[in-house]
Amino acid sequence: MVSAFLIDAIKNPTRVVQELFEEHTGDINQFPAVVARHFSDVFLNSDDTLREVLPLDVNHPPESFTHRSLVRFHGMVQDTSPSPEMYLASLNENKCGGWGISQNTPASEWPSSFDYCDLREATTLWAVTVPGQTDWRTEELTDRSHCGSSSSQSPPQPHKFPVPNAPHIGVQVKIYDNDAAQLLKATDVVTFIGILTSESLDSEDNSSPMVPSLHVLCHKLQSTGDTPHTEELATVREDLIKWIADEALGGDEDAAQWLLLELSAKVYTRTTPLLPPSLTLSRFPSPTPSSPALPTLHYVLSDLLPQYLTVPLSLDLLNKENFSPESKDEDLHSGYLQVPQGTVLLLTENGVREGKLVEKGIMNIRAVQEVMDAQTLEYSFPFSKFSFSTDIVTIVLCDGRKSAFFQTGFTVPLETKPLLKDNLYKPRDQIKIPDAVKLAAYRSFLAAAKRCFGTVQVAEETSRHIQEDFVRQRQEDSSITADDLIHLMKVARLLAASMLEREVTVDIWERSKRLDANRKKRSL
Repeated sequence: MVSAFLIDAIKNPTRVVQELFEEHTGDINQFPAVVARHFSDVFLNSDDTLREVLPLDVNHPPESFTHRSLVRFHGMVQDTSPSPEMYLASLNENKCGGWGISQNTPASEWPSSFDYCDLREATTLWAVTVPGQTDWRTEELTDRSHCGSSSSQSPPQPHKFPVPNAPHIGVQVKIYDNDAAQLLKATDVVTFIGILTSESLDSEDNSSPMVPSLHVLCHKLQSTGDTPHTEELATVREDLIKWIADEALGGDEDAAQWLLLELSAKVYTRTTPLLPPSLTLSRFPSPTPSSPALPTLHYVLSDLLPQYLTVPLSLDLLNKENFSPESKDEDLHSGYLQVPQGTVLLLTENGVREGKLVEKGIMNIRAVQEVMDAQTLEYSFPFSKFSFSTDIVTIVLCDGRKSAFFQTGFTVPLETKPLLKDNLYKPRDQIKIPDAVKLAAYRSFLAAAKRCFGTVQVAEETSRHIQEDFVRQRQEDSSITADDLIHLMKVARLLAASMLEREVTVDIWERSKRLDANRKKRSL
């Protein structure tokens, strides 16, 4: 049963805010929090009520809504640096002035003189469509009854979206609950519910362009959740490896297993760094003139992952495009690497030809390497630079023995089966997609493996075995160092997570050694 509160909030959110204002008898500074709690209770307690609100997205662009419509926007915070906006909290006859109401109020209803104590600040930021959010994840977030399409105009401020020339929504977000707003940071993925208007990007500049503006009533950060996996889920691992191998890696199940380990990784701890290792799949052939430009792996990963982005590297792209955010004239321009935590990035080097890297290209390569090595990304401002934490899994495809640009944690030479080699590049409609139930199980498995990685421990018995094993290996081969032990420990943790195991056992340790030894043999 749909509640009266829900109907009122959807039909006329402005009136609901005004009614709350009239009922409020406490400190006016607390009123934004009262509004946030009310609308959170109405919309954010279940997915069903949340989906009652029309989505703001590329299929439902700002111009398709009437003025001051209630919308929900699932987006990424791109820029938190805009100055706060001043607004008059109270108008004549006990009318509320926030949430864009004062801008739409006739001058006759404004107080002839007002108390400066009624002035308040709203936090202003810029948010964009979540870069790299895959189609199936978008459909999951959008109720089927709201599916449809509408012609969208060119988005405002296109330089604030990480992927050049990609369709997206950009919106100016105004949050009146400042305490809650202070918790938001760049690349956070947030669902905003608010009143949609069109306003000047800079209220103090008459020449400033008009942009979509969202007056936020309530919001919530995206949560990864912690749903326990079932025994049935643990059985799909080998099936998933074989499907990835046969459809996208020329039948190479060893390479598919390394890919699965990579997809199980995330930032575990930064104090004693345990970060996602980067992966290079080397000897990956370039496409032929008659084959698709993108590898089949691109489509397979986009069907499996909620956050995934392919960047087809070329000298032209490296030398001209931004990979790191940079502030220009007090406006933060985005770059390919400004993506949400948990994103998987596929970098293909097959389009790189002979030529020269200019300074910008070199800086872009350094930025990618910094993400690989330290999981940090540098934001450039006129007089300073700041590093922000990332959590990006990076996979590189190259046709040589190793990447031309990057030092990655693992390099796995591809070994294809002759009958399946053509599968490396094929149109999407030729991929054998599993049925909906199996595909959902694959996605759930990968999500469970990533959650598992953060909890993997090494049992005391296994720890003793590893120490004794390492001493024995050192005695047999003096070239083995502590770095080799650290490397194998990382492989063992990833293998355990990819098996949905919470503990590295002696058996997993031995399997990790064999897996890595086979990888090294390929490189000879």
